[in-house]
Amino acid sequence: MSDDLHTVILAREQQRCDALLAGDIEALSGLLSERLVFAHANTNYDDKASLLARMSSGNIVYNTLRISEPRVVDLGDTALLVSRLTAGVTVGGQDKAIDNWTLSVWTQEAGEWRLVAYQPTAIPG
Repeated sequence: MSDDLHTVILAREQQRCDALLAGDIEALSGLLSERLVFAHANTNYDDKASLLARMSSGNIVYNTLRISEPRVVDLGDTALLVSRLTAGVTVGGQDKAIDNWTLSVWTQEAGEWRLVAYQPTAIPG
C-alpha cells in the first residue's frame, strides 16, 4: 500500500468525521456513495438517503468523535479502513457512548473516494 493512499483515505475519513460533528449534510453527502450500506452497532442499517434524512432531522447528532488505530488496506480502486471509533452520540434523544472497531469501505467513483460501506463492532466495556 502506498503512503499516498493511506494519507488520502485518512483525509477522507477525517472529512467525514468533521461533517458528522458539524451536522454538515451537504459535505457528508459528497463523501457517501449512492450505493452506501451503513450498519449500526445496534444491528440497524441505513442507505445514503435514510442516513442523511436521520442526520438532517436531528435523530442522530454526533457530539464527540475520535478515530484511532487506523489501518488502510489497498485493494486497487477500493480501500478498507479498519479503525477504532469512540464517540458521544445522541440518537432519538438518548445520549450514547460508542466504542467500536469499524470497517469502512472506500471506493473510487468518478475520480473521488466515497464511502460505500460501514460496519461497526462494539468493543465490550
